[in-house]
Amino acid sequence: MLARSFLIVGLLVASSSAAQRGAQADPVAGNWRGTLTSAPGVTSPIIITIAKRGDTYSGSTSGLTATAEIPLKKLTVNGTHVTLEAAAESRLGDVSLTGDLTVEGAAPATMTGAGTLTVGGQHFDVTFALQRRARAEVIQPQVEQKIDYFTGRWAFEYLGAEYPPLSTGTRSGTVTFTKVGASTFVTGKLDGEVAGKPYSESLSIGLDPETNMIVFQERHADGTELVSVGNWRSPIGISFVTSPVPAGGKLYQLRRFIHVTSASAFEVTEEFSVDGGPYHRLGGATFTKRP
Repeated sequence: MLARSFLIVGLLVASSSAAQRGAQADPVAGNWRGTLTSAPGVTSPIIITIAKRGDTYSGSTSGLTATAEIPLKKLTVNGTHVTLEAAAESRLGDVSLTGDLTVEGAAPATMTGAGTLTVGGQHFDVTFALQRRARAEVIQPQVEQKIDYFTGRWAFEYLGAEYPPLSTGTRSGTVTFTKVGASTFVTGKLDGEVAGKPYSESLSIGLDPETNMIVFQERHADGTELVSVGNWRSPIGISFVTSPVPAGGKLYQLRRFIHVTSASAFEVTEEFSVDGGPYHRLGGATFTKRP
């Protein structure tokens, strides 16, 4: 089981000492360090270590979880071309990472390519940019799970469908969160623009520091109220599901994933379901903290 998962991912392919000594003679074997970048331009550190035993490449992954190694589901090497796949379960849903990479050069060698990161049904196109280096510790997320993370002023851009009562469509603006005394709650005031018209919303977020359970409440301009309950057990991701919202004789439900990319930025992906049916993509947003 993966207890801690999402965009900061490190792939470590286990090897014997003999395989490590032979890494210099093989164009692919070795320890690779660099970055994994998503389509919106969010960059996370990644480590890939590939080992060769005889004529076979094999290994495991870690970095999708901070506490366990997972055997690679797929690793294929053809000359300087590498295809890999890692898959496991997490509290955020099934997690998988695929990559199609090519090694170039010698001193230092680079390995670049593209792939897909999937978390709980959410798919993110990613690119790899790596160099072969000595192995170091797997880099772990640095954002601490505290309500103070949200305090301050954030600018946002949302791109998605207009779908009442859940979404007013593509929009932008700012939201300012203020901590409520010494509590673990913040209240927020959103001022934005949709279709050239101003709108506002009120929000509040509460976090239980003992369990990292989190509640997100929002009241839209039309009076619709959404209450989302989720968890922040992974430092890099928060998974939410809203309470059902009745409208027009149907029940609508929203599912969100917040990807915490840094101390001053996060991304939101949203899906919706009607009357308990399958979830479909609704839209996504980027939030950036402002002075």
